[in-house]
Amino acid sequence: MRFIALCIVALSLAVITPSCSKYPDGPGFTLRTKTNRLVNDWKLTSYMVNGVEFIDAIPQLKMVIEKDGTYSRHSTELVLNQLQSVFEHGTWAFNDDNTSLFLLKEGADLPVQFTIRELRAKKLVIQYYNKITNITYLYTYTTDK
Repeated sequence: MRFIALCIVALSLAVITPSCSKYPDGPGFTLRTKTNRLVNDWKLTSYMVNGVEFIDAIPQLKMVIEKDGTYSRHSTELVLNQLQSVFEHGTWAFNDDNTSLFLLKEGADLPVQFTIRELRAKKLVIQYYNKITNITYLYTYTTDK
């Protein structure tokens, strides 16, 4: 009887475990849904272009992702000793297998597709590959919530 119970547990873990981690750098197992992990107030902490860090050269960027399927981004930078801000609003969605994030900016016709590299409760890493310029952008966001 004990052997049968152990076999059932082992088989259950073997079936469930591979489906828990869809992201290359993500957690192996979590009880929070992907949507619950994504919905947050994020601050850009790392920005890489083809593997080269550019965080000092970019403005302060914050992104808020809401549970209702909307997002907003706000960036602030100093240009010629004047503070400039840029706001962006739109909708977000996962692809069918939750491995990509689509951001559709208000007024745009097509969404921008980001590959999710890591999705944790306090860390989000997304990648954008520009097929025309052959450049890969890697954005790392963190939160303290």
